[in-house]
Amino acid sequence: MTSQPAPLLYAELLLHIRQISLAISLGSASDASTRVVVAADGENVELNHHGQSHTLRLPSMVALSGAILPIQRPGASTLSWRLPLGQATNADASSADSSTWTATDLKAGSQVACRQCHGVVVNQGVVKVWKDLPSENWAEMMEFWHCHKPDDHDHDHGDYHHHDKANGVATTGQNAKADDTSLAARGYGASSVISAQQSVGFVDLTTLLFVEWDCSNIIYSLSTPEHGSSDRQTVASDESSSQIRSLNVFCPSCQAQLGFYNFRTAAVTLLKWQISCNSVSNLSPGLEECLAATLISTIARSGSSKSLLLPITETIATTEEDGVGKDKVVHIWVLNSGIVYASSATEAAATRPGAGRGISAIKLLYRLVPREEADRMLDSLTGDAQEVNIPVKAIKEVLQHLDRSNCLLPTTERVFKEWKVGLLRR
Repeated sequence: MTSQPAPLLYAELLLHIRQISLAISLGSASDASTRVVVAADGENVELNHHGQSHTLRLPSMVALSGAILPIQRPGASTLSWRLPLGQATNADASSADSSTWTATDLKAGSQVACRQCHGVVVNQGVVKVWKDLPSENWAEMMEFWHCHKPDDHDHDHGDYHHHDKANGVATTGQNAKADDTSLAARGYGASSVISAQQSVGFVDLTTLLFVEWDCSNIIYSLSTPEHGSSDRQTVASDESSSQIRSLNVFCPSCQAQLGFYNFRTAAVTLLKWQISCNSVSNLSPGLEECLAATLISTIARSGSSKSLLLPITETIATTEEDGVGKDKVVHIWVLNSGIVYASSATEAAATRPGAGRGISAIKLLYRLVPREEADRMLDSLTGDAQEVNIPVKAIKEVLQHLDRSNCLLPTTERVFKEWKVGLLRR
């Protein structure tokens, strides 16, 4: 006799309407033995079905303490309810603190090491101060934010805002416009970049950035670690590398890819989910959290909830790989950037420090699209998809994670038209 699959219980906090959505996939038809009860403390629900008992801790306390939940459709294999929250609930998942490290979270002087083998990359005491990098489009925004650029006090704001340094006479500003080269040198314009500084660790949503000579015990390579060297000049002198913008950076001990060396910024960029560092929170962000933070930032910056995951850089290792990242692109559509959920299919909430009652996450739709279609979406003047860049290997890991998270959801909530539904932990 074939055994029936275990029931799946899933609860999602709907804070704005002060309810919890509870769904149960039984795996078989409900009958007289099926009974769902809210525990007396209002924090758990218990399912009894075919002589077996299953319990799920809810993401928040509900008001129906001790209540037996009615089964609206006897014989159905999927059950669902909306449970009102208890009076004490006031948490907001959308405003939850980021777990992806900020400058204030990292301890000065901390060493940076490979997370897989603990090989030291930046020695203890080298980094004297941590600084947060500005948002991705900081250089372009300076053109909009600054009414007066340096040495540019004579300019035209339509017909009303004119200045003349000599005698106050209104001018068009054409004769006193600052030299473009001078402005670019002071950080104005899209070509501006942040340069690495010795003894300073720069922090953004997904990476840490260091000057090259602050790093040690790393291998530079155009492709794989076997073809790399600890001497960057040797690798970069290859004639075939003239069109390559970055080098891959590997750990010499375990050969894990730690990040990249960027020729434009002349800096080593280390991926947060590949390294460890002493932090105030004692948390180490994973790929999920880093991508979730990036998607939230992209929505805040562009207003678009749709993104395309493309390779972070053009190196030989990325341009020669087939499959996801080259022929296929992951298309993401964020539905809710701040949910808290609990699922009987995972014990992550119990094993993750500080996870509390539920798991903070992003709920999204995802699908694979051909690279040609992705390029058309990005090139279209009316397209609303934003480009998000992470390494090819990370893109494949993201897709695997989303497929796993899809199994945490009730069977009736896993697909929407041509999209799959997934979760990314914040």
